[in-house]
Amino acid sequence: MVVMNEAEVENEVSAGCGTTPAENTTQNSQSILVDWVTCSFVSASNLHQVFNLIGIDQLENLETRQGSRYEFSGYDVTHKLGRIFLLHNTKDNRWLLDMSGQACREFELISCFDFVTLFAILANVNASYTRLDIAVDDFENIYNTNMIRKAVYNKQCVTRLEDWGNAERGKVKHGRDFLTMDNFYLGSSNSRYFINFYDKKLERQHKGLDVEFDTWTRTEVRLKDEYAEMFVLHILESPGTIGEHIFSLLNDKLVFLKESAMAKDKNKSRLAKDFKNHTRWWRKFLNTTKKLPLTVYKPTMPLVHSKSWLLHQVSVTLAMFNVYLKDSDKYDDFIKELVATGLDKMESKHLKRVEDQFALDQYINDGNVSTEWFKTEIVPALAKQEQIKRNAKEKRRHKSNVLDAYWEQVEEQQKKSATSNNDATDL
Repeated sequence: MVVMNEAEVENEVSAGCGTTPAENTTQNSQSILVDWVTCSFVSASNLHQVFNLIGIDQLENLETRQGSRYEFSGYDVTHKLGRIFLLHNTKDNRWLLDMSGQACREFELISCFDFVTLFAILANVNASYTRLDIAVDDFENIYNTNMIRKAVYNKQCVTRLEDWGNAERGKVKHGRDFLTMDNFYLGSSNSRYFINFYDKKLERQHKGLDVEFDTWTRTEVRLKDEYAEMFVLHILESPGTIGEHIFSLLNDKLVFLKESAMAKDKNKSRLAKDFKNHTRWWRKFLNTTKKLPLTVYKPTMPLVHSKSWLLHQVSVTLAMFNVYLKDSDKYDDFIKELVATGLDKMESKHLKRVEDQFALDQYINDGNVSTEWFKTEIVPALAKQEQIKRNAKEKRRHKSNVLDAYWEQVEEQQKKSATSNNDATDL
C-alpha cells in the first residue's frame, strides 16, 4: 500500500486551477515532465465521479462514442475530453486513462491535481500501468543525438537493451545536409523500457514553429508494465525529486564509457561499475538531471475572460456610442480616449496579465495544445471563471476528503494485515 508523507500532502499543487504562468525554461538548462500516461483501474463510479477522481469537473465538451481503438480492445465506450481519453469496459467496470504528451499538458491546465497527486490517487484504486513516459529536456547541449549515435556505433554503450534504431528524415534534394527529424533510440517495441534521444529543436522547426533555444535535445524514457508501476511506486514511497528517480533509473540501465578506459580494459561490465570510466558528458547530464523537480506548464488565460466580460457587459454600450457618433472619426477619437484613460490607470498587475497572455499565445503557437481545443474546451470554462472561484473552497474540501478516504483505507489495510499475521501465528 502506497502512503504519502506529510510533506507530499502539504505540498499538493493545483495543476489547473492556479494562476501561475508557464515556467520560463530559458532560465533552466534542463527540465523534466510527464509525457505519457496509460493505466487502468476498476471502479463502480459513474463517469462524472471518475473524472472528478482525477481532478476534472468541467465536462461540457466531453465527446462519447461506442467502441474503442484497436489497441484497447475490450473497452466498449470511449470518452474524449480534448486529447484526454477515458475508456470504459461496462461489463467489468474497468476504466482506462490514456494521455499522450499533449493530453498531459491539457491535464496540467484543467485538473486540480498535479501528477504526483494523480499517481497517489490512482494508487488508491490499484491502477495498473501499461505505459509511462518521462521526458528530460536539455537546453545546454550537454550531448546531442549524434553523440549518442556515435558512442553506440563505437561500442561505448553498456546496457541490457539489445537493440538500437535510427529515425532520420530529410528532403531528397538536400541529401543529409538538412534533416527534418533526427532520432536515435535504444530498445525495441518488446522492451520493458525504451530510451529515445531526439532533436526537439529540429522537430519544432520542421513544423514551422519558432524556437528560442540554441539547442534542445530531448531524452524520452518510456516505461512499460511493471517498470512503469515500479517507477510510480518509487515516486510515491521515496523522498526526492522526479529527477533523482530518473537519475537512478538511467544510472542503473545505461552507461557510456570513455574510449581511453576501454583501451585499458576489455571487460566493459567491470568498467561500468566505476563512474570514473564514464564519459564526462554522460556524468554531467545525470548529475544535472538529479536535481530537477517535475516541470509543470501552466499558462494562464487572463485576457480571454476579460474579452468575455467586454462582450457581455460593454458591447451594447459601445454599440450605442457607435450609433450616436455617426462620424467615424468621432467614434475613433472616443475609443482612443477610453484606451488612453485605461493606460493611465494600468498597474503592474495588469501588465502581468498581458505578459501571461503573450506566454499563452506562444504556448499555443508552439503546438503544445491545439487552438481548436482552447476554443471548445478552455474558453467556455473561462466564461464561468467567477463560478469556479466560488467553488474553489469546495474543490479543496474534495481533495481533503479524497486524501482522508485514502488514509482510512490505508489504516483498514494495516488492520487486515495485522489480523492475518495474528491468525497465521495462531496456526
